[in-house]
Amino acid sequence: MSDAVKIEGLAELSELLTQEAPRAAKRYLSRAADPAAQVVLDALHETVPVSIGILEEELGTEKHFEDDGPDTVLTVEIGPFKPSSKWGSLQEFGSQDVEGTDANGKHFHHTAQPGQHWVGRAWEASRDKVLDVFATEATGILLDLQNKKK
Repeated sequence: MSDAVKIEGLAELSELLTQEAPRAAKRYLSRAADPAAQVVLDALHETVPVSIGILEEELGTEKHFEDDGPDTVLTVEIGPFKPSSKWGSLQEFGSQDVEGTDANGKHFHHTAQPGQHWVGRAWEASRDKVLDVFATEATGILLDLQNKKK
């Protein structure tokens, strides 16, 4: 599930970060993003289906910096990442009734499962706090950079 959040309005921080070395600017952005991502991870741990016990162990974050013209964009992906946790999307959205014969000629039947919307519920429960945490961290970075310039 991709639910992108674009944060704008941090012009002063953005301006100060352009005066930093690229690696330092990325470190500062990561410093703001990490605690915000943790808020979502904590919410996911509250809603993740735990009947098998694999999915909650594979929750994590991945950060990517990408160039978008003159801008550098930080993308933080949050969720289960290992191939064995792909069934998490079935837990999120549900599945349909499937019946057939497998490669060994054995009959199978998988009963439809309703979606639990565990990721959606976690995001809805945490998104306001995520933005607050990111804004607080970004403000702290802005103050640090301003003090550094003095």
